[in-house]
Amino acid sequence: MKKTWRNILISTLLAIAVYLFVFYSETTLFPKFIDQWVGILLAAVLVNLIGWGMISLNTVLNKYVPWNNKITLRFIIEVSSGIILSAIAAVIFIYVFVAQVYINDELTLVEFIYDGAIKFGILSVVIIYVYSLINFSIFSYNQYSVGQIEAITSDRIQLDLRFAALKSQLNPHFLFNALNTVSSLIYMDIKLAEDYIRQLARTYDYILATDDAKLIALQDELEMIRGYFFMQKTRYDDRVELNISKELKNTIGYIPPFTLQILVENALKHSIISEENPLKIEIFSSNNNRVAVKNNIVDKHESSSSMNYLLNKQKESESYKIGLSNIRSRYKFLTDKSIEVSSDNDFTVSIPLIKDDDELKSSILLLNSTQSIMNKENKYS
Repeated sequence: MKKTWRNILISTLLAIAVYLFVFYSETTLFPKFIDQWVGILLAAVLVNLIGWGMISLNTVLNKYVPWNNKITLRFIIEVSSGIILSAIAAVIFIYVFVAQVYINDELTLVEFIYDGAIKFGILSVVIIYVYSLINFSIFSYNQYSVGQIEAITSDRIQLDLRFAALKSQLNPHFLFNALNTVSSLIYMDIKLAEDYIRQLARTYDYILATDDAKLIALQDELEMIRGYFFMQKTRYDDRVELNISKELKNTIGYIPPFTLQILVENALKHSIISEENPLKIEIFSSNNNRVAVKNNIVDKHESSSSMNYLLNKQKESESYKIGLSNIRSRYKFLTDKSIEVSSDNDFTVSIPLIKDDDELKSSILLLNSTQSIMNKENKYS
């Protein structure tokens, strides 16, 4: 309601200003309201009708010819429509008011209104042009504001997801198992214990180094996976296997941090691992633009050890329930590409590689641009 009254007030003041300007420029006299109130009132009504028509037209154009898709066409249509509405209003004003009040036998209608019509026409074009520029500026500002809000919201959610993934890697159960393994190895194999500690340190160094990164190079993630699986191999021995395809050696692309690590960890957490049914994990290229993690499915009923079953249930309850939902959510905010899951004879998760900015969502690019500007400002402040 406030917006409606504001538009009426602006249109009325604009009508009075145009009427006074044209009247004064034609007669060199400042009009008296008591004598010109009919003309002023008619002008105000007509200009308000033009304003209402432009607002209604914008509602339709926003749906079928939005600014963000067809700027030039939208601008031309809006300006042309405004000029046509102004011309119609001018014709009505002339024949309803001017022709009835001011025309005499000495001058024809065309002769009388010629100069005033030209001045009114120029004013109308300028006003409609400025109106369209303001409308476009408001749209651009709103789009920028919405983009900023979306980028900040996306960044906040990304931070929450990265924190959840980081928490999964730093959880006490993981550290407890690692320290127990080190404690056992010290008395069994000092060299292996040393290697294990080095890999543990490298894994935590990777975790801390990438905690604020949205994307990480595939090769860096694979290198971390090798170190992480070395620790798991030490713990499970021949009951687990990891095969990283050689074709990934030269594959270039980026993925969210911890993506492969979470998939490998889920395979370990949610499988019954035994000598009779070893867990086999494969990481390989899929269609050159995707990386797949596959592991064999071991049915719980195939396990002959009730102790293994209980241990497996305990591991599942200790999970932070991140897994696939975390990866899906992070990809959702980064790109339109999605992960693919299949579970026929094996459980396979295929994740897309991000190779350039064209594959990132606009909100992420805007956020990166904003952060880059802020970093430069902080550098020189």
